[in-house]
Amino acid sequence: MARERIQWPAVVDRAREIVESYEGGVTLRQVMYRLVSEGALPHTAPMYICPSPPT
Repeated sequence: MARERIQWPAVVDRAREIVESYEGGVTLRQVMYRLVSEGALPHTAPMYICPSPPT
């Protein structure tokens, strides 16, 4: 069974909407949980361990 590719432009747009919906600050982990719960991102360990590349 092949995995669907993540549609990053749509994920980024939705993440922006989530961040803008909060009155105060929001953490990356909160945004990740919301995106996973909505099905925009897969529920896999790698998505939680390293949500963004090291800088």
